[in-house]
Amino acid sequence: MQANPTMTNNTKQLPAADIAIVGGGMVGVPLAIMLSQQGWRVALIERQQTRETQSLKDAQLSESLSKQRLLNQRCTALSAGSQQFLQAQGLWQHVATDACPINEVHVSHKGYFGSTRLKASEHGVKALGYVVNNSAMLEGLRGALAQSEVSCLSGYEAYAVNVNENDATLSLRHRNERYSLQAKLTIAVDGISSFLREAAGIAVDHHDYDQCGVLGTVQLERDHQHVAYERFTTSGPLAMLPRPNNMASFVWCVEPTQQEALEQLSDSDFLQQLQRSFGYRLGKFQAIGARQFIPLIRTEARRQTDERLILLGNAARLLHPVAGQGYNLALRDVAGLSAKLKECAPTQALNPPNLFNAAFMQSFVDARSNDQKQVLQLTDTLARSFRGKATIPAHARSLALLGLEFMPVLKNKFARTTMGFR
Repeated sequence: MQANPTMTNNTKQLPAADIAIVGGGMVGVPLAIMLSQQGWRVALIERQQTRETQSLKDAQLSESLSKQRLLNQRCTALSAGSQQFLQAQGLWQHVATDACPINEVHVSHKGYFGSTRLKASEHGVKALGYVVNNSAMLEGLRGALAQSEVSCLSGYEAYAVNVNENDATLSLRHRNERYSLQAKLTIAVDGISSFLREAAGIAVDHHDYDQCGVLGTVQLERDHQHVAYERFTTSGPLAMLPRPNNMASFVWCVEPTQQEALEQLSDSDFLQQLQRSFGYRLGKFQAIGARQFIPLIRTEARRQTDERLILLGNAARLLHPVAGQGYNLALRDVAGLSAKLKECAPTQALNPPNLFNAAFMQSFVDARSNDQKQVLQLTDTLARSFRGKATIPAHARSLALLGLEFMPVLKNKFARTTMGFR
């Protein structure tokens, strides 16, 4: 890895760490806590200054303002496997109060008879998954972080890195001051435009799905009864995920030609368009919060490791949102790396210095490769195949869903895959 830091007499040396994690989001924070619990000296570097936020459940707001805040939430679907992993690590209690269980998933094809239902009761789990507010989840995890031994460097930005045979030296900026941090292993969870990935010269492959994702939350007329919906339309999938207070978080994949028109619509007109695409299984949509439009592009780093560097989360890959697999795959990468590091004695982290050598990196990559390839193939196939107006392919998709419903072996395999059980 190149990008040598410019050292000056004004650079302040921070206490050395065994592991430096760059990125304090929903991947970096739980990873930092877990590794610290194993005995590693962990430094968590967050570019954004962490601010104290008020819990949604504790906010003393007027009814109208509280409702609007709930409508503006950004959510993630956690698989049953992810929930069980977080629970095993003692972290689930910090996010469970906001989590809304998914007891059933209804998959359908708009305009056709083919559909299938997945039920938690049929697969021996309390829930197929849970839908969480990203801000509330991160707030809960940061509460656990504050109780840990992790060295939190909030508001610090990595701007250079130098790697030698013994360690990596990160050059950091914080409030117009310069700092230097040495670590035996660096983990990049600094997002899709990862600085550490670029510094290592790791190329990224891009695939444009020629779709736009519209994200938001709607108020429902009916009780969702903890059912999640994956509705395949001519423009792409439309997911409706249950949330507390009779709300649903949605991800609507549309053609780029639809984006400009949808952006210009009033809330009431947009709700009509969304309703027309989804149908009335949840009654009439009552209200909507802020909408976010994002281009749907799959990115994949050509390597997940380099000298003393591992990429995780969006720094490693960004998937199509269909079936909600991206974050859950990243969390399984966290689980795999955590298990790998648990095998090493933290007290030996500084001796010998070659603990995190090429063999260690390759063993992690090999252990995670199969799961990553399967999930990428699943999301890519669903994103490419379940869209379009052509009649024959549409009938084929409908028959595929019908076949899944009446073939228990395939249905069980599909359910276990989407629940994150490998």
